[in-house]
Amino acid sequence: MVPAPLPSFDPDQFSVLRAFLRWSARRALRWFYRETVVVQVGVVPDTGPVLFIGNHPNDLPDVLLGLEACPRHVRYLATIAAGAGGAAGKGYEAMGVIPVTRVRDARKMRAMGVDMAAVNAEAGRRMAQAFSLGHVVGVFPQGGVHDHPQIGRLRTGVAMMALEAIDNGSVFDVTVVPFGIQYEAPRTGGSDAMAVVGRGWSLRGWRTERLAQGLEAGVSALTDQLRTTLLGVTRNAPDWESRAECDELVAAVAAVQPPATTASQAPLLERAARLVPLAEALVASRRSDAATPHASRLHSFVSELSHLVHDAGGLRTSARDHARVLQGAGLAAETRLTPLWALLLMTPAALIGWLTHGPIFWVVWRVAHRFAKARSDVVARAFVPGLQVVAAWYVLLAVVALATLLLTGEATWLTVVVVLLLVTQLPTAADVAVAWRDGWRGRALVWRVQRWPAARRAEIVRVTEALRSEWRAGS
Repeated sequence: MVPAPLPSFDPDQFSVLRAFLRWSARRALRWFYRETVVVQVGVVPDTGPVLFIGNHPNDLPDVLLGLEACPRHVRYLATIAAGAGGAAGKGYEAMGVIPVTRVRDARKMRAMGVDMAAVNAEAGRRMAQAFSLGHVVGVFPQGGVHDHPQIGRLRTGVAMMALEAIDNGSVFDVTVVPFGIQYEAPRTGGSDAMAVVGRGWSLRGWRTERLAQGLEAGVSALTDQLRTTLLGVTRNAPDWESRAECDELVAAVAAVQPPATTASQAPLLERAARLVPLAEALVASRRSDAATPHASRLHSFVSELSHLVHDAGGLRTSARDHARVLQGAGLAAETRLTPLWALLLMTPAALIGWLTHGPIFWVVWRVAHRFAKARSDVVARAFVPGLQVVAAWYVLLAVVALATLLLTGEATWLTVVVVLLLVTQLPTAADVAVAWRDGWRGRALVWRVQRWPAARRAEIVRVTEALRSEWRAGS
């Protein structure tokens, strides 16, 4: 039987639905996370086929951060169970998603009457077509969301489809580019998130080099190489205790470094992301039988400073909160505080934003916790159907406003237009409200430390200087 023609997709052709989905993604990330930063260790090629591989610790936010990390449109491989039809199916189509199935979804697929082998074979054809058109294909090779402190075993399907794509003659080569999603506190609102883009490498070049060395260059070897590539841009630890220790070390050391004064110096969150490999090595050293005095002293200073940040009301794993505690103690630090005059000017609009969004944000968060089946589901449930609940809330507000105008006899064409225009500005009001909240929280953290007794502030200075000195000595 001749396979059905593959659907066409042009990422450069404007799509209203795709633009709306990207707009919604930016809103969801901004309303939940304080700051999202893309750290460019490597770059995505401007043209040509790219296999964009990432880790998957936090469900939907990982997908959205991957879109932010890539300057080109990303066509994700995604399980068909999440978008088999309806509005989700239309969204998949608009984003150029390539549907696949997973072994864990076998029972659900059979109940839906889906032929898993046929779907995955079709996914391989679509990936090859996407590469032949020079598209970016995004994949989470772990095969789903994994709430573990390190990258585990990868599924072999991605490697198999990638190798088939360069073997079937549709494309000469594919550039593999990793992106690592790193969270300071993945399920804590008002925390920071980073997407680290790693250095790309040639798939055909990798295979040619392996074969020249007499090494195996098939699916298993490529899967191992993909895992090694991901380890270089993600945060990994053997257990959650080690992971917390590493995150605290990264946050503390990034904050105690002198503030960036030139364009060549990395800003705070980028500096934190680049510290991860060294921090992981130091934590592993401290927990080994061959622990060095340097690693032990670092751990002691980091633990002291993290406790002080926690006592001040900040996040122990947040580089930004560490920097603000340092500023409160009178030390120079990269804090990026919102100017007080700006916060005062924002207050009226922020008040409107919180009056119109505070209740529904609370409802969304409670519902997300209520229906999440796992820890990693919580934020995803807050994003979707959370955004749909917010949209329904906007419609309800508009209906109530229009009904009020009708009942009071004030419903003229002008008042109706004004009400509808105001409703369209509600997302902007939410943006202002969230920015105002984050700005006041940052300043409140600094002010809180400034009100501490002089002896407590001196303790922060002592620990900071000791940590800075120990870090320089080790470097």
